[in-house]
Amino acid sequence: MIEINMNNKVAIVTGSASGLGKAIALRFAQAGADVVVADLNIENALKTAEEIKSMGRKSIAFPIDTRDSESFTKLIETTTKELGKLDFMINNAGIGIMKPIQEFTTNEIDLVVDIDLKGTIHGCKAALAYMVPRKSGKIVNLSSIAAKMATPASSIYASAKAGVMALTAALAREVAESNININAILPGVVRTEMWEKQLDAMAGDDEETRTKVFASFTDMIPLKRPQEPVDIANMALFLCSDLANNITAQSFAVDGGATI
Repeated sequence: MIEINMNNKVAIVTGSASGLGKAIALRFAQAGADVVVADLNIENALKTAEEIKSMGRKSIAFPIDTRDSESFTKLIETTTKELGKLDFMINNAGIGIMKPIQEFTTNEIDLVVDIDLKGTIHGCKAALAYMVPRKSGKIVNLSSIAAKMATPASSIYASAKAGVMALTAALAREVAESNININAILPGVVRTEMWEKQLDAMAGDDEETRTKVFASFTDMIPLKRPQEPVDIANMALFLCSDLANNITAQSFAVDGGATI
């Protein structure tokens, strides 16, 4: 049986106070890694960090606004000072605003692009400043199946997430000679807090209606079931493991076949 062992490894996971990011942070800790929980919601980040510590791993909760490049510089400095190094950068933080483009304000457009795309750029840039001189490290960026499926009301979100795919491929080739792997994950239909907000807009607070609306999205999945946060976390773990040493510049959909 092959086991992924992350003992003596250090990972940063942005947006890991809840949702997919939290699942990724906990999965890395379960595999033996020390994890920095970076999130704007420092209260919940502290709770996630405590869960990780209860597993016998080291963890730091770090408040970060991914729109601010200087925040990432401080994040890397804190990580390497307190945990000794950085092996993996998981750029997970993101938001989703789904509605017709004519209903978007300029501020909302900026918010989605600044967090989902520029935040990922800032995270990659800061991590690479540390990794390239050491010729070691792996980066995983979170995109979305929206980048491929181009569904109505997703234009701004899909554009930003498609940008993450392009960023991943270009950067991976840019730093390949430095022995650094960069890949992206495209999560499918995962009922996280982001999805709950979308259901608020589409179905209100009636649980039966919310269930039916969510089911209408899972019906398009060939496997006929939504994905779970741990599915995404397992892919992130694999991409950072030695098993994936020859995988780079790729974008992987974990979506039950939805983007076939």
